[in-house]
Amino acid sequence: MKRILLIGENISRSLSPAMHNGALEYLGLSGEFRYELMPVAPGNFDAEIKKILAAGDVLGFNVTAPYKCEIIKYLDGTDQFVQKCGACNYVKKENGRWFGKNTDGYGFVMPLAKMGLGTSSKKITVMGAGGAARAVVLQLINNGAASITLINRCPEKAAALKSHICAASGFNPEKFIIYSYLELQNDKFSSIMVASDIIVNATSADTGENRLPVLFNAEMFNKNQIIYDLSYIHKTGDDLEDSAKKASAVYIDGKEMLMYQGLVSFVQWTSKKPPTWLLRKIVGEELSTLD
Repeated sequence: MKRILLIGENISRSLSPAMHNGALEYLGLSGEFRYELMPVAPGNFDAEIKKILAAGDVLGFNVTAPYKCEIIKYLDGTDQFVQKCGACNYVKKENGRWFGKNTDGYGFVMPLAKMGLGTSSKKITVMGAGGAARAVVLQLINNGAASITLINRCPEKAAALKSHICAASGFNPEKFIIYSYLELQNDKFSSIMVASDIIVNATSADTGENRLPVLFNAEMFNKNQIIYDLSYIHKTGDDLEDSAKKASAVYIDGKEMLMYQGLVSFVQWTSKKPPTWLLRKIVGEELSTLD
């Protein structure tokens, strides 16, 4: 039995085990592979990842917050997308070497493509500067984004993202603007939202103590915009979702992104492809139990 892991910090509510194990069972592979959660506290990451890489029964793993950048230095190699964005969410042991890829970019853009929504020549605003944001920004640049505005609590983290991706991709740094929330008064924040074609929430913020330090309202959005929240767990009282829908903007949550990034990982681990309807069904059923 080979184990496939999800490595992250706050992962108890992750739908990835249900999705992957359901697909394994459907394809008759549950006797060969098992997908498991591997929660790791930040202070233990170095020791735990070394144990995982030395374990003989681990085929590979997904990586989620806050380790998508940190994992790279432990790997034997990565693909170009990882090198350019500086974040990795997929790892497999191939010929005795641990090789990392990033499936988040593909997962992010596929729902847009399926809906016939293009990103070329669009003005993009991204909130967040973690591993998911790095993949999203690079994917949007690869797809021809006209400009990127990045808003983050920590300006140093945002600056590191900008520097790395602009240097790696050749994107014009003058078209890549950074703000911290502290710099933005309500009118300035509203003007950024109004001027954007696509707005992405790539943070782990919720509607409680960990909420974003800004408030959204319907006047910030319009029917020609795409509002994309990478979170797939419904947040009661979510002013971003409520405001986007009141403004008749296209609102997309992270369920399809989860499915598509997971699908690519699954195929590369097992060489088998589960049907998308199955993954969508599992995700929907699991989410209904969280409400």
